[in-house]
Amino acid sequence: MEKTKDLSIINCVASALIVYFCTIPLHELIHLATFYIYGDKCYYFTSFNVKNMELFDYTTLPTFHRIMVTGGSASILNAIIGIVLFVILLKVKMSPMLRLFMIQYMGLHMNVGLGYFMNGGMVGLGDWGNVFSYFKDSPGFVTTLRVILTIVGFAGAIAMFFILNYMAYYFIKDPSDKKERRIVAAKLYLTTFFTGLLALLASYSQNPAIRSGAMSKTTLFVSPFMFIGFFWGFMFVGFFVKPPKENRFLYEIPKKPNYILLAIGIIMLLISTFVLGPGVYLN
Repeated sequence: MEKTKDLSIINCVASALIVYFCTIPLHELIHLATFYIYGDKCYYFTSFNVKNMELFDYTTLPTFHRIMVTGGSASILNAIIGIVLFVILLKVKMSPMLRLFMIQYMGLHMNVGLGYFMNGGMVGLGDWGNVFSYFKDSPGFVTTLRVILTIVGFAGAIAMFFILNYMAYYFIKDPSDKKERRIVAAKLYLTTFFTGLLALLASYSQNPAIRSGAMSKTTLFVSPFMFIGFFWGFMFVGFFVKPPKENRFLYEIPKKPNYILLAIGIIMLLISTFVLGPGVYLN
């Protein structure tokens, strides 16, 4: 019987493309929805940012609502979605392809949510930097919030590295085999890392705020770190964390490529780059 050629990396890339589209533009869609929920409107929506009209004074809102509408809602929901997906992965049996997608999807939501907490608290840029700017009259509150975000974000990021390490062993037949561990981790996590970076750069190339120079260079430097958790997930599985004694192998990454899934992923990449990249103008 002829041995099936292992093209499982194609499935991993296809899944990563869909994961990117269902996480990063979704993050901006959450911002868009939040503005409209609070009675504001937006000029345009892109795969990387949303430009709101600010039709009323946000500083008149109570503290929680001011945080949500000025930028906090998206990363908070990303973190919540990531945690919910983690629980589902622990409790629910599913097909190998669906589990592959769910692990990548969980990881990116956690990385975007918790990573934003950490970077926002430490560096004060992006969404949380925008939140802090609406509390200029309360420097003590901003300092406290930054400390809390840094602690929660840092602890959550470290936990995520261990979670990705744990999840990889569902696909590893022999935990004692270093080569197998690294190959599986590379397929699960490095494909997501590099695919996400390429998709993000493609979106950047069409973004009006970046083309005009309105976007901070520091923000551009920090934003790719939303994928860094997958790099460390690979390192934890392949190099840093001792493998478990028990065998948790339940799934094998499908070797036969799913070209329909790949086509969907490519279409989503094109939409993210050439439709949502330049932006959808709303008013």
